[in-house]
Amino acid sequence: MQVLNAKPISQEATGIWRGVGGGQAITAGIFLWIGVAFAGNLVAAPAKFQAASLTLPVALEVGRMQFLWIGFAEAICLLVILCLLGNARRWPSWPLLAATAVFALQRIWLLPLLDIRTLAIIGGAQVEDSLLHFVYVAAEILKTACLAWAGVQSLRRDLPQTG
Repeated sequence: MQVLNAKPISQEATGIWRGVGGGQAITAGIFLWIGVAFAGNLVAAPAKFQAASLTLPVALEVGRMQFLWIGFAEAICLLVILCLLGNARRWPSWPLLAATAVFALQRIWLLPLLDIRTLAIIGGAQVEDSLLHFVYVAAEILKTACLAWAGVQSLRRDLPQTG
């Protein structure tokens, strides 16, 4: 029995996820995560409070859903990045680990506390002033800075070395 034109799979076909192309995909994933986090958490979140036709309870309800879905999108970005790193047999950089830790802190601790306040306000309760929003914004800026650092490191790692 004869095998018709059996050729080994080319390095180009298999190497994209482990070689330079895989590194480029990791870098793209990191910068995509930056875009999702920055646009959703630092731009769109405060922008809705500028809409005069939205009442505070409605804006807060929209915000709850916004943070829920942006959190899902961020988690997907993180999962894809980790899968690509694993497939490329690379460890995450320290800045990427720091961004992941901040993301976990936001999702596990900060957002649940903010959600309690949000639900109380939506329900008509008066709540005391809190610094939690400032802590969240600071965490978001820190996460974005760590992601930018990780993205630049990843980009530099994959650029051809000259000289």
